[in-house]
Order: sequence, then C-alpha cells, then structure tokens
Amino acid sequence: MKIFKWIKTGLLGVLILAVSLLTVGFIFEQISRSNAEKLIPHGEFADVGGHKLHYYKKGKDSPTVVFESAFDPVGHLEWYNLQQDISKFATTVSYDRAGLLLSERKKKQKTGKAMAEELHVLLEKSGVSKPYILVGHSLGCTILRSFVSNYPQDVAGVIFIESQCPNEEDYMSKELYTLVNQGLPGGFLKFANAVGLARLMFKDIFPDKEEYAYLRTLMPALLHKSAYGILEEQDQMPFLYKEASKITSFGDIPLYVLTATDSDRFDNMISDKKLKKELLDVSAKMQKDLLKLSTNSEQILVTNSSHYINEDQPKIIITAVKNMISKTRLSN
Repeated sequence: MKIFKWIKTGLLGVLILAVSLLTVGFIFEQISRSNAEKLIPHGEFADVGGHKLHYYKKGKDSPTVVFESAFDPVGHLEWYNLQQDISKFATTVSYDRAGLLLSERKKKQKTGKAMAEELHVLLEKSGVSKPYILVGHSLGCTILRSFVSNYPQDVAGVIFIESQCPNEEDYMSKELYTLVNQGLPGGFLKFANAVGLARLMFKDIFPDKEEYAYLRTLMPALLHKSAYGILEEQDQMPFLYKEASKITSFGDIPLYVLTATDSDRFDNMISDKKLKKELLDVSAKMQKDLLKLSTNSEQILVTNSSHYINEDQPKIIITAVKNMISKTRLSN
C-alpha cells in the first residue's frame, strides 16, 4: 500500500511542478510582451487598406530592390544584414507580411493576389522608384509570382533564392511529399507561444555570430507576434500553391534562380537514404524547371550552402543583385 501512496505523492508533485513552471512561463511571457511593446521599430508603416504593414527602407540610390521573405516568423529581419550591404548601391525595401512581426492583420484571405496588392500599395506609399528588382526566398518566390503577374510593368528583374515549386507534388513520390509537408504542429505552437516556450524553441533561429547579435536580441522579443500569422500562412499554403502554379510565364523579364547544391543539405531533415536521394534529384529538376518562367533566365549554382543562402553565402546574393542591375541597365 505504501508504494502506491508514494507513487500518488510523486505524481502529484510532478503535476504541481508542471503547473508552477507553466504559470511562471505564462507570467514571463506576458512581461516580455509588455516590454516588446516599448521597442521602437527601426522601420516605417504604410496603410494598405484598413491595416498597416511595417517595412524597412534603407539606401538612397536607384534602383529599388524589394525583398520577400520565406515561410518564417522572422519577417523582414531575414534581409536586415543584406540590406546593410546592398543599400550602398541601391534603395532596399523589406517588409513584414500581414500578421507577421510588426505588421497588422486584417480579416482578408491571404491569397497571392491579395498580398501582391498590399505590397504594391506599400511600395507606392514608400515613394521608392520604379521599376523594381524583386528578390524572394523559398515561399517568398511563390508569393512574388502574383506580383509579377499583376504588375509586370513595375518589375525590372526577379531573383529567386531556393524557390519553392508550387506544383512540387507532381515531382515527388507520395511518401516523400508527405514527409516534407508535415508542417508545424499548430496546437502545440499556440500553447508554446502562450507560456513562453516558443521563445526557447526559436532562440537560435539566427546564427550565433557577431553580425547577427542585434537580430538575436530583437527576434525573441517579437516572436509572439508572428506565431499566429505563420500558422495562418501554413493553412493557406495549398491555395497559394494552386494560385501560383497557374502563373507560368514572366515573359522576357530577367530571372536569376539561385540554387544550393550541397548533397548533405538535407541530412538533418531526412535519414532515409532512398528518400534523401529522391529529394536531391527532384529538387535539382524543380530548380531547373523554374527557368521556364522567363525567356531570359539563368541559374546560379551555390556551393557550401544550406537552404538559407542569405546566411551561408550572402556575397553571392549581393553579386547577383549587382549583376541584375547591370543586366537591366538600372544602375546610375
């Protein structure tokens, strides 16, 4: 009988400890959110139709380089370091999509067309010069298809960095497609966001390097603002893919496709050798097929890089932007 009493006491103690930790976490989260409200944004805000989007503009020279972020809670911060360099020879604009970081969310479906319209209004209100050079990463490339389709007259050139392929299901086996599209656990992430666990989960989202010190400080403070926005985008992905897959041509608008080539870049994602080889093969084919979007396209193969070329090989992106400026004859 005593052993059952000890077990009961032990379980009760574990429960009390868990509740105490969650309570402390919740209080810590609320204090952190309160402190975050005191942060002074380093960017500006533009009303795009009943809600405001936050954007960061740096540089004074023509042309204008516009960045679209990946499926990622970091929003415009993905491009912050690159903007410090590219702004030396161009005007750069990055922004937070509705519901991410500092941007407000309006109850309007997040379609590619709707996001293109919001970005178009933002750029008009920012006063930057046209035409733009668009730079997207991963999901950001899929989203940019709608902007190019709806505002081709405003686009001088496009740079895709490790672009997603909206019809990737056509390239993959059912097993691989299911594996790579598991998504984030929505219910758990919402819970983790409420009790402060999300801050711990994403504390290393930027590399532990000196040049990322500012971002590693800023991102945890603002992470809670992106949690629901990123889950909404995840729910919307099938519709974004379907919409983007219908946009199959940019005409002769210059397009660069930057592709990571390291054979070990999926090691942390897939352990099965057969599936990893399949992913490497179909990724190479999908990236090659992206060149069909424009009659004036070029692929740039990037070694020693993961999916995040902007962190691993930023100089290659800077060079690509410079070359695109020369190619489109937009340089001063």
